[in-house]
Amino acid sequence: MFAFTENQSSGTGKPESVFISWLLWQPRGADLAVEALKEMKKLSQYEGADPDIARLRTLFASLAGADGPIH
Repeated sequence: MFAFTENQSSGTGKPESVFISWLLWQPRGADLAVEALKEMKKLSQYEGADPDIARLRTLFASLAGADGPIH
């Protein structure tokens, strides 16, 4: 069994790898900024749960062109 502390990552994969995989699976011609916003909304329910999720959400925010916090 593994025990995780509050600030320890889940070890489910590097956020950058997940982000690149997501990018590669987007259909040709997709509006990546719009799709990134959708992913951010999905991830917002896990806010504060895992630092890897926070990093992934930051990557999506960067792609979406967000300069500040998005709710």
